[in-house]
Amino acid sequence: MIVLVAVALMALIASAALILLAGSVEWQKNQLQELADSSALDSALSIGVGCDTAKATAVITRVNTYLASRRPGAGALAIVNGTCATPYTGTNTFAGGLSATIHYPYRAHQQQVEVILTLALPISFGTEVGVTSTTVVRRAVAQQLAASAPTVQATTLTCASGQVNIAGSVVAQNLIVRTGTCALYAHTRFDAASGTYSDMGDVSVYTDGQVWTAPGTCVAGSNSGSSSAICADGSELTGHTAPTCGAAATSYLSAGDKAIDPNPCAAGTGPLPVAALITTLPPEPNLDATAVATLQGTGGAACTAGAVLPNIVVAGVTVGTGLAPAPVKDATGFYHLKPSCYGYLNVNAVIAPITNLQIGAESAKTTPTVTASLPAASQAGTLLVATIRSGASATAFTAPAKWVRATTKNLAGASHTEIWYYANNPGGIVSAAFAVPNASVAQISEWRNVATTTPLDASGTGTSTTVSTSTATTVANDLVITDFGPAVQSPQTYTRGAGWTSLVSDMPNGFASEYRLNLPAAIASETVTVTKGTTWSAGIAAFKPGTGAVLDPGFYYFNGSGFAGGGGICLNGATLLARDITLEFVNQAGFSSGTCAAGGGVACTGACQFGSHPCSLQACPPNLTADSPNNLTWFAAPCSLAPAAADAASCPGSAWCTAGDRSCTNRLIWAPATNTGQIAITGAAANAWLLGSISWPGTCTIVDNGTSMLAGAISCGSLSLSAVAGAGILVGSDAGISTALVEAVLIE
Repeated sequence: MIVLVAVALMALIASAALILLAGSVEWQKNQLQELADSSALDSALSIGVGCDTAKATAVITRVNTYLASRRPGAGALAIVNGTCATPYTGTNTFAGGLSATIHYPYRAHQQQVEVILTLALPISFGTEVGVTSTTVVRRAVAQQLAASAPTVQATTLTCASGQVNIAGSVVAQNLIVRTGTCALYAHTRFDAASGTYSDMGDVSVYTDGQVWTAPGTCVAGSNSGSSSAICADGSELTGHTAPTCGAAATSYLSAGDKAIDPNPCAAGTGPLPVAALITTLPPEPNLDATAVATLQGTGGAACTAGAVLPNIVVAGVTVGTGLAPAPVKDATGFYHLKPSCYGYLNVNAVIAPITNLQIGAESAKTTPTVTASLPAASQAGTLLVATIRSGASATAFTAPAKWVRATTKNLAGASHTEIWYYANNPGGIVSAAFAVPNASVAQISEWRNVATTTPLDASGTGTSTTVSTSTATTVANDLVITDFGPAVQSPQTYTRGAGWTSLVSDMPNGFASEYRLNLPAAIASETVTVTKGTTWSAGIAAFKPGTGAVLDPGFYYFNGSGFAGGGGICLNGATLLARDITLEFVNQAGFSSGTCAAGGGVACTGACQFGSHPCSLQACPPNLTADSPNNLTWFAAPCSLAPAAADAASCPGSAWCTAGDRSCTNRLIWAPATNTGQIAITGAAANAWLLGSISWPGTCTIVDNGTSMLAGAISCGSLSLSAVAGAGILVGSDAGISTALVEAVLIE
C-alpha cells in the first residue's frame, strides 16, 4: 500500500506540476501579448510620413524604450540597417529571458511596425523529463492613426464623369454609382524614394453586389485611360452579408501592392464582411475653447446658430453678415477677413469693381515725343493706361520707366497703334512722354481697383473693324480698352461698338479709343462701324480687377443669417485664399464656388478659385499678390505637414490650434448632421486647392477642371465627383489628414 500510495502521490504531484506549468505558460503568453500590443501601439504613434534610416531608427528605438520601461535589465539595442522595403530590424534582450525583434516598416508599409517578443521559461522539474525550458512567442503589428483614415468616405458616392483619381482608399455605404463612362480609380500612396506605401488604395462597399466594371477598362497606374469601371491598385471588396471581391481586371492593379497587401478573397480564406460607414462626427470646433478664443467681435463667446447678424459693408457695398470688423485691404489689393461669426460671405462683393478716376484730353500731334497728360495728379496704387497712334512705322514706341507695353500693331500704309500701362503707380504722376517715330497723338486715363501686380489679363491686335483678345479673359468685369487707327481718316464717320464708352474719337487724326467694364470671362471683342472702307492697325488690352480676399488664421463660423435659403461662403467669380483656418457651417449655410443660393446657386462663370496653386506646381511664392508679406496662402487647415517639400513653408504649424487638437488639427471644414447646405465646387472655371479634411453630412459636388485638388480626406453624405480629361489626383495626400475619429490600431 505504501508503494502504491507513493507512486500515486508522485503521479498527482507530476500532474499538478504540469497543470501549474501550463497555467504559468498561458499567463505568460497573455502578459507577453499585452506587452507586444502596447509597445507596438506606442511606437505607431511616433510614425510619420516617409521612411529613411533616421525615421526607422526612431521608430525602433521607441519600441525599445517602451519595453525597457516595462521590463528591467535591457541590453544594448542593435539595429541592422536594411532598406525601408526589406525592412530595418532591431533586436535586444531584457532580464528574465525576454528578447525582442522589431521590424519597421512592416511589409513595406511605412505606417506599420511589427514587434516580436520571445520569453524563455524554465521548467523546474525539467531534469526529470529531459526538458529544462520552454519558450513563449507573441507578436503584434500596429498601424499609425492616419493610415486608418480613408481618403474618401460617403454614404452615396457617384462617379459622374471623366476619370476621377483618388490617392488612397475609398469607403462607401451604398453601391457606388457610375454615370456614362466615368471611372473611379483608387491609387496607392507610394513613396518611390523609400519603396514604401502609406495607403494601399483599396475600395470597400458595405452593400452587397457592387459591379466593378460594366464593361470597362482599367489602365493600371495611370491617371488617364480608364473608363466605365471602378479601379483599385489594391483590393476591392463589397458586401456585409455575402462579401465578394473585384476581379483581377479591376483590383490589385499594382504588382507591388498585390505582393504585400493581404487579399480578402485569397484561397482558403473567407472574405470578412465590410463594416458599416462610421457616422460619428469629429468634435465640433464651436465647442472648442481654443477655436472660440480666436473669434473677433463676440466678446469671447462662441457663435450662435440662430443669431441674426449685422451687415458687413466694404466701400458702400454689403459683402455679407457677421460680427467681424470690416475687411481691410492690404498693399497688394487683397481684403483680409478676421475669424468671427458670419451669416454669409459673398467674396465677389468684397472686390470693389473697377472704376474710372480721370480721363486726360487727347495730346497735341507731335514728334519725336508725344506727351499724354491727366487733368490732376494720379493717386497711389491706381492703374494708368496710355493709348497712342502714329503713322505707319516699323519702329516701336519707347516709354518712360515703369510703363509696360500691352499691345503693338503696325500696318504698312495704315498706322501704328500701341497700348501701354503703369500698374500700382506711386501717385503724383501728371503726364508721360513717349518717344515716337513720327507725328503722333496720345491719351492717358486712370483707373481704381485694378490688380496691382500682373494686371494684364489678355490682349490682341487686328487689321479690320473688329479687334479681339487672342485668349479669353480669366475673370469677368475686366477693364477692356481698345485703340483703333484707320488709314482713311477725314472724311470718315466713326461709330464705336454698342456698349462701349469713348475715351477719344478723333477722325481727322485717325485715332479712336473705347473701354468697357462689364464683359464676361471670354474673348473680349469690339466691332466699330465706319463710312469709308479702309485698313487698320488696332489693339485691345484687358486688365483684371483686384483679385480677392484672404481669411486670416483662426476659426470661422457660418449660420446663413442674412441670406434666405442659403448663405455660407460663395465665390461668385472671385478668389478666396486662406491659411491656418477651420470652418464650421450650420443651418443652410454652404461652401460654393458659385453664388450663396441654396445648393451653390449657378455654376461659377469667372475665375472662381479657393486657394492658390502650390509651390510644387509653380514657382513660389505662388500668389504674388496675396497675404503680404508672407505670400504663402493656400486654402489650408491648421497643419504642420505639406504635400510636397517645396510647399513646407505653407504649413509651419498653427498660430492658434494646439497640435493634436482634434477639433481643428487638419480640420478644414465641419458641418453637423442638421446642416442642409451643400458643398458645390462646379463650373468651367472653378478651381480649388484645399489642404485639410472635410466632414460634411450632406451633399457635396466637386468638379475637377484639371488643376484642382483636396490634399487630405473627405467624408460626405452624398458625394459626386467629376474630372476633365487629363486631370490628376483630385483627393488624397499624406498631408492634411484629420485623425479625429481614428486611433492607432492593431493589424495583426
